[in-house]
Amino acid sequence: MLNLIKNTLTLYGINGYNNIIESVIKALNAYDYYFDIKLILTEALLNAFEHGNNSDKNKPISLFYNFDGKYLNFKITSSEKTLPKINIPESVSNEDLLKEHGRGLFLIKSLSDKVEFKGNSLLIQKSILDNTNTEVSI
Repeated sequence: MLNLIKNTLTLYGINGYNNIIESVIKALNAYDYYFDIKLILTEALLNAFEHGNNSDKNKPISLFYNFDGKYLNFKITSSEKTLPKINIPESVSNEDLLKEHGRGLFLIKSLSDKVEFKGNSLLIQKSILDNTNTEVSI
């Protein structure tokens, strides 16, 4: 029987977000996907803090994750009730590559299978495959 791995974590501000990400990777035993998961969650949590919570460290950010044996799913929820319509870029221009802002959602999308906004939540799905493109148990 498949054991579903799931958990919800809450953070205030961005202090300690690296520890949160490390705890997710450890709980999932997903060290083979360390770079992807760390980059996805770093961008998502920083965006939730800056844009969703207006950089207010007193507002919570919720991070839900689960792994069902095939897909790793993240749901990052900020305190804002609704966010404006956000377009996830298909590409980043050469002149935007070195800018401080504007690449996060593109990077998340590039490393994930599915990315979408629902209300004040960012939903991310990533399939976990080994080098032979077969599903892996984490």
